[in-house]
Amino acid sequence: MGKFPISDGIAGKAMRSTGLVGTPDGKPAWIFENQTGVLGNNLKSSVLYMGVTGNVNVIVAGTSLASVSAIGNPTNGGTLYTNGITANTTCSNNMAQDLTVTITTNGAPGVIQSLVIAAAGSGYNPGDIITIVEAGRAVGAVDAKAVITAVNDGVPVAAQAITFESVQAGSFLPVAVDFITSLGTGVTEADIIICK
Repeated sequence: MGKFPISDGIAGKAMRSTGLVGTPDGKPAWIFENQTGVLGNNLKSSVLYMGVTGNVNVIVAGTSLASVSAIGNPTNGGTLYTNGITANTTCSNNMAQDLTVTITTNGAPGVIQSLVIAAAGSGYNPGDIITIVEAGRAVGAVDAKAVITAVNDGVPVAAQAITFESVQAGSFLPVAVDFITSLGTGVTEADIIICK
């Protein structure tokens, strides 16, 4: 039967191609583009067939994390911020990442009065509290805080992947998959068939 021992049943007939779909930036579709949560091509609820026994990390179909669409005015304006700069943020929600904001201050004390979203990030929920981080502020500066008021749907991130361990050769994963984030030792992209 070769590397992919399948029957002549319906599943066998549905699998017409070996390998993975697309090669964005010269990488297989299942690889995260930069290991920071920006994903490769969406496999669009595909079923995976394993040609060898091994581990596979996947993001289940329909998984998403939200990006920020609105931020309230600061609940605490902080001190010693630079007017007009784009600053990083941290968040009370450990799944959230990569939100940056452009700040407007009220003059000399550097208290933030308003924020504009520069990069919407992902993984945020309404009610999350963000802290605005400006590198190089003076010792004794007080950090500003604001609340996320609205979000949009966004792509998932690596932290949402689940691992299927010791999937047997000749079997299907029991879930539909949107992304493969990594493969276990001894498993390569050529060992997987994607069934649409």
